[in-house]
Order: sequence, then C-alpha cells, then structure tokens
Amino acid sequence: MSQTTSQKRYTPAAITFIVAQVVLISTVVALPLIRSAKLQRETRLPEFHNAPREIRPTYNDPRVVTDDQLAMVLHKLRPQLRQEKPKINYVDHALRFWGADAEFKDQQCLSGQEMRQMLLDHRSFSSFWGDDAKSLVYSHPDEDRIAVRTQAGNATASHVDHTLATLAEVGTPLDYPVIAPDRETDVEAILRQALRVFSVNQQEYEWTTLAWALYATDGQPWYSHEGQEVTFDRLARRIMRQDLEQGVCFGNHRLYTLTILLRVDEEQDILSDAARSEVLDHLMDATQRLVATQSVEGWWDSNWPNGKPLDAEQRMDALSRRMLATGHALEWWAMAPAELHPPREVLARAGQWLVRELEQMDQAKIDKTYTFLTHVGRALALWRGDFPADLLRKLPEVNNEHL
Repeated sequence: MSQTTSQKRYTPAAITFIVAQVVLISTVVALPLIRSAKLQRETRLPEFHNAPREIRPTYNDPRVVTDDQLAMVLHKLRPQLRQEKPKINYVDHALRFWGADAEFKDQQCLSGQEMRQMLLDHRSFSSFWGDDAKSLVYSHPDEDRIAVRTQAGNATASHVDHTLATLAEVGTPLDYPVIAPDRETDVEAILRQALRVFSVNQQEYEWTTLAWALYATDGQPWYSHEGQEVTFDRLARRIMRQDLEQGVCFGNHRLYTLTILLRVDEEQDILSDAARSEVLDHLMDATQRLVATQSVEGWWDSNWPNGKPLDAEQRMDALSRRMLATGHALEWWAMAPAELHPPREVLARAGQWLVRELEQMDQAKIDKTYTFLTHVGRALALWRGDFPADLLRKLPEVNNEHL
C-alpha cells in the first residue's frame, strides 16, 4: 500500500539535519537569556554602608606594655616618610597603624590625612613620586572602572586590596574623593571594582574579605565574575582551608581577618552558626599552637604552626621574622574574643620581648622593617585599649615628653 504525505518517512541524514537545526535555533534563542542571567549574577554586588564599621579593641593590660614603654614604641615608629618617593607599602601600613586623624610635631612625619591623600589623590602622589611615575589609582583602559596599582614596584601597593582594607580600617567613607589622572570618583568605585574582579581562588583574598566585612550592610551573598556565589561562610572556609603557615606574614593575616569576621558577626549575623563554630575552633587551634611554640624569651618564629626546625635558608633574618610573627599574633589576639586568648603570662612575655627588642633597634633597622613594625606598634597600642592616634591625645607621656 502506498504511503501518504503525512506518513512520509525521513532518511537518517534528514533527521540528523532537522535535529541540528532545532538545537541551533534553541541555542540562538537561549544564549541571550543565559548571558543576561550571567550578567545579572556578575553585577549583583552587596549593599554597603557609606561609613565602615569601627571594630574597637576591648582590653587594657599594662602587663603587655606600660604607658612609658608604649610612649617609647610610638616615638620610634612615627611615620618619618616626608621624603622623595616614599615606598607606598610603607605609607599604606603607616596609615593603617596611625589612622587618618594622626598628627605629629615632627616635620619629617606625614599626618594621617597626608598619607591617605597620597594613596587616593594622584596630584599628591605625583608630588612625591614625580610626573613620570605611573599613577597609583588608575582607570582600566577598556572599562569605566578604577583600581589601585598593585605588586608592580615601590610606587604600588604590596598586596591585593590591602589599600582598600586599610581605608576601611581607618574609617574612610565610600564617598571619599578619589582623584585619578583622567577622572574623579570615590572609594566606592574602588570597592566595587575589587568585588567585580574577585575570585574565591585568587592568591590573596583576606584583605578583600576584610573590606567587604567592614562596609557591608548585611551578610547577603553576591556573585563573582566567575558566577560563584560568595558568602562570608564560603570566604571563612576558604581562609581556613589553607595550612596555617601558608600566606604572607606566616599566615597571620588570615587569622586577623577571621577575627574581624567574628567581631562583625556579633553585630550583624554574617556567619551561620556552623561557620562561626568552625572559625572559633580554627582560631583556638592556632592559639594552642602558639602557646606550645612560644620561646622562653617570649617570641615566635615562622615555624609557629608546626614547631619544626627552620630551614637553613630563610628569607629574613631571625630578629625580623620574630618581630613579624610575634607582633602579628598579639595584634589578632587584641581584637579576638577573650575565649580565644592564651594565658596572660603568654601575652605579657610576648609584649615585653617586643618592647625590649624595639628599644634596642637603631633607625636603620626600623627603616628596613617598618611594615612589620607597624603591626608591632599597633598590637601594643590595642592592648592598651585604644588606637595609636587616640593614645597620642590621651597619654601625657606620649604627647608631651616623647612626641
């Protein structure tokens, strides 16, 4: 019996062609929708407060450092950076140490406002570095976005988003002006660009996390340019996933960021209960390792996470390593909940060792290791219950006798 038109059979080749056309048409129709959804995820950034949260120290223990000792420390670590081409990572660290309101009688010192202007106003930057230096704040050539030049020499920041985190920690509002060579914008533009290009798997992420925590209005997630959902839980677990000794400054910056996440969480509930518990356990483990590896004199070294003998070849000399490790440990403990603290004698030994070594240190050594020493000075100030610039005004010994 003959076939009707409706009963016509298609050859395998014809069927393959038809299927291919359907797939092609579906793809053409779906691609704009997929791209639109992806774009929405990419541009869905968190909401921000204009003024960052201020996380204050809550302890005041003169056993760690006395008033007279702290006055000596602050005097020796004042920011004598009024010179041609001061290293930007020195200015960045000094601003974080002293704060934006710091002022000094020593004319060789930059004020907090001058340091912040050097980082954010190209006119100020070029007055120190010259017109030939590439600008610190710059516009992307193909995008209407602003960023801080990083890891490209002495005229740039030393770590990804370290400058942004510094600005947050010293209370810089997001509408604070930023002057690039070709445009005027504000700090919020730097923050938004940092989050646009952020990757959970980038090499350094602790300072981006810190800045977001201080400016965020809540713990709502956002999406990275890779389409990953980013939450404080995810970032906390990413930080804890690495071995303790990994990362700059012997892993201490990650411990500090986790500590600040705990403090912000007390105000805003940015962490789940499970993640908060994991962070507390992680930091308690770090505390226990530090207690077990503290020297009789009071210092720690780069091997604090495991207590293993040090390699013969070390990037820094022993004193620099020990000042770095000890100062950073005291700094994150100064901001941590008391339940994470070691016994008070551990803190006192560490503080007193730092004071003794710093008192003997000459200016050449201070200049060489200034970025490390800003953490020492800030940690000791925090253990007296305030920020360094406030102590300048509150302590007569510091204000009148030493500075």
